[in-house]
Amino acid sequence: MMPQPEPRFLNRQNPTPAGPSRRGLLAGSSGLIALAGLAACASPQAPETGRANLAGPPQTPDEVLQVLRAGNQRYADGMPEHPNQATERRNEQAEHQNPFALIHGCVDSRVTPELLFDQGIGDLFVTRTAGGVLDGTLVGSMEFAVSSPYSVPLLVILGHAACGAVAGTLKAMEEDAKNPQLPGEMVDFAEQIAPVARRAKVEGSGSEEVDHVVQANARAVTAQLLKRSAIIREAVQEKRTRVVAAVYDLDSGEVRWLDG
Repeated sequence: MMPQPEPRFLNRQNPTPAGPSRRGLLAGSSGLIALAGLAACASPQAPETGRANLAGPPQTPDEVLQVLRAGNQRYADGMPEHPNQATERRNEQAEHQNPFALIHGCVDSRVTPELLFDQGIGDLFVTRTAGGVLDGTLVGSMEFAVSSPYSVPLLVILGHAACGAVAGTLKAMEEDAKNPQLPGEMVDFAEQIAPVARRAKVEGSGSEEVDHVVQANARAVTAQLLKRSAIIREAVQEKRTRVVAAVYDLDSGEVRWLDG
């Protein structure tokens, strides 16, 4: 899987000084598990309730989870409603947007958040990188999403089965476990995924190994995000926002929530 250029958004709110380097963050893996506990409060065990049962757009983390779970169930069952995709919605959102969630996932062409959660124009912020790894621009974009005026109640870190970035990293680790190499700047995502793969106790091989690391990586990215961003960490502590990890299955179309 070839990584795609990442979008650059201007974070006009709550600018923060540049944090430590990525390599420094990866080296300091201690404390990630404790920080992940902040995200664990995002227990996604809400009832499968569609948007029609809400008085308006979802406002709380629980309500957003209900909408995303119900939308994914419709998609997996082959009964999507394609909400908010008409010309009227496009015109309505032309001058103002009010998304209720941010989905951070992989660039994989089969994993399109608006489709697999059955949402429409103006419903979701979306960020994507190969393997769903982080960099400073992405963290800033997520901070933009949780800050006023948007203040989205939910951030989803979405991995997916058979991730090529994970598979490529594991293959490179077979050749050099300590310093896996991929061509060009693809080494950037390998440098982030490899430490996760080393910490994960992988049983099996092939697709089973890849999917195990995908799950571990989704959880690790959640913890890294909370460690790197004081803005998001504060929003979670104040219960204004939740950060949850999930994995999408390419065959069934279902999203499995890893927290809670």
